[in-house]
Amino acid sequence: MISVDEINQIQQLYEKYKSIRQVSKELGISRNTVKKYLESLISVQEGNAVEIVTINRKVKQPKRVLTDDLISLVHSYLEDNQTKPRKQRLSGTEIHRIVQARGYQISYSSIRDIIHDWKDTHRHRDVFILQDPPEGYRAEFDWGYVDLTLGNVIQKISLAIFTLNYSQYRFGRLYLNQTTFDVIQAHIDFFNEIKVVPKVIFYDNATTIYDLRKKQYNQRFLLCATHYQFTPNVCNPASPHEKGSTEKSVSVVRKAAFSEIIRFNSLADANDHLKNGLIGINNQHVHRRTKVPTQLLLEEIPEMFPLPTLEFAHYELRTSTINKYNLIEIYKNFYSVPDTFCSKTILVKIFSNRIEMMDNDKIIAVHERKMGRGEYSLQTGHYIRTFGRKPGAIRHSKLLRSLDQDIQNLFEMYYIDHPKEFLIILEIIRDSSPQAVVYALEVCKEHGLIVTPDLLKLLIFEPKSRMIGTENWNISEIEVPEPDLQVFDKKLEGNLHECKHITRLL
Repeated sequence: MISVDEINQIQQLYEKYKSIRQVSKELGISRNTVKKYLESLISVQEGNAVEIVTINRKVKQPKRVLTDDLISLVHSYLEDNQTKPRKQRLSGTEIHRIVQARGYQISYSSIRDIIHDWKDTHRHRDVFILQDPPEGYRAEFDWGYVDLTLGNVIQKISLAIFTLNYSQYRFGRLYLNQTTFDVIQAHIDFFNEIKVVPKVIFYDNATTIYDLRKKQYNQRFLLCATHYQFTPNVCNPASPHEKGSTEKSVSVVRKAAFSEIIRFNSLADANDHLKNGLIGINNQHVHRRTKVPTQLLLEEIPEMFPLPTLEFAHYELRTSTINKYNLIEIYKNFYSVPDTFCSKTILVKIFSNRIEMMDNDKIIAVHERKMGRGEYSLQTGHYIRTFGRKPGAIRHSKLLRSLDQDIQNLFEMYYIDHPKEFLIILEIIRDSSPQAVVYALEVCKEHGLIVTPDLLKLLIFEPKSRMIGTENWNISEIEVPEPDLQVFDKKLEGNLHECKHITRLL
C-alpha cells in the first residue's frame, strides 16, 4: 500500500513534468500505479469520489532458493576444480546435479550464472610471451583454403603457406589435397625457392604430420625432416597464437592474390598468379621491420642450413589395378598402361609432376601427372597391339579424339575406310611424339605435298631434310635436258667391240 506522502509526491511531480513515465522513473513506482492514483485524485477533485482508492503494491520477494549458503557451496566446488586434473573437473551440469541431490531446487541457468560470475573474478588472464627469434632460426607452416574456378569447375583448393619469422618472407603454393605427400612437396618447393632450410619449423596439430593420440610424427615426414636437417615442432592444441605469423599470412596471401581474380584455366595458371602476387607481398614493408622481407631474407640466409646435394626422393608408391580399358586410376584421373604388360596390377610411383609405371625395377611408362578430376592421359604406343587386332575401334576411340585435330583429319581423309593402315601413323607417333607428327603435317600442307608415312618419317627422323629449301620441291619446275642419242650409240658400239675382242681371246 502506498503512503499519503507518496501520493502527494505523485501529484507534485506530475504537475511538474506532465509525464507519467518520468514520475514512475523518479519514484520507482510502476506506471500503472501512478496512473491509477492520478485518476483517483482527479475523481476526488471533481466530486465524483469521496476518497482516494488505495492500491496494494506487490512487494518484491527475496530469492529464497539462491541463498548465500548455496552460492558458497557452488564456489567450493569451483575452487576444488583448480586442484584436480583437467579431465576430472566438475562441469556446470555436474554441479547442478549435485546441488539438486542435496535438496536445492534450482535451475541449471542459475547455477551457470553463479559459475560465470565466479570465473570473472578468479580466472587467470592468458599472458603471451612476445617472441623475437634470431635470423634463420624459425619458420611456420599452415594450411588454408581458397575457392577458385579451374576451367569451368568451382573447387576448394588447399593453400600451403610458409612464413619466416625474422624476415616475414612468405611462400605459398596451391595443392589439390592436404595429404602427407602434399605437405612434403610443399616443403621441397619452399626450400628450392629460398635455396636454404630453416633450423626449426612450427606446425599445428595436422594429422598428416603428427598423430596427437600416439604422440608421434608421421614416419615419411620424419624422413624428409632428417634429409633436410630441420627440426619439426608441433604447437599445443587450440593455441593458434603459438604460430600467429602463418595464421595471419594465410589471410594476407589469400586476399592479396585471389580477391580480384578467381578464374583460371588450370592449377598451374593459378600457381603462376599466386607467385606474382607473393612477389608484391614480399616487397612491401611489414610491421616492426625497417626493410622489406626480400631484403631481410638475404640477411638470414647465411644462418640457415644449406640444401642437401641430393634432392629428397619424394614419391608415393602404390599398386594399382588395370581396368578393362587398359587404364589405372590415380586421384580421380586415368592413365594408360602398355597393352604388352600382362599382369592385372602394376606398381606405380606417384611424383608431384609425373606418374611412373614399374615392371619390377624397370620403368615401362611415364605420364605427366594430371591435376584436375576425371582427366585422361592416353599414350598411342599403349594401344597399337590391341588396334592391330581391332582396327575398326580406332575410328571412335577416345585415344584418336585426344590427338590433335590435324591427325584426326588425316585419319578421316585417308584411312577411314582402311583403319588398319593407320597403324603405321600410330607407330610414328609412338616413336616420335604427337607434336612432331603435327609439325610434319603442317609442312606438307604448306607446300601442297601428299602425306605418306614415308614422307612423315623423312620429315620427323631426318633433321637434315627439314633444312633443305622446299621452294624447289615442285617437280613441274625441274628442267630435264633432251638426251643426245648419238652419245648412247657410240657407247653401245664401244661395248660391242670390247665383247668381240674378249671372245677372240677365249
